[in-house]
Amino acid sequence: MKKIRAIYIGDVRFDQCPVFELNTETNYFEMLIDKEMRYEKEVVEEDDDFLIFKVENDVATLIEE
Repeated sequence: MKKIRAIYIGDVRFDQCPVFELNTETNYFEMLIDKEMRYEKEVVEEDDDFLIFKVENDVATLIEE
């Protein structure tokens, strides 16, 4: 199963880096550990400080646009 996930570059400075996953039903990237923390898909895609990955079969591939 293919997943689309994102991380915010600035978060790598901290001990933990939250991961967001695209919910295709709501069109929001939701934080995996706290679903209430979320961003609209377009906001993440347009922000250069987010890195977006396709994750399939435990392999993450950076999506470059």
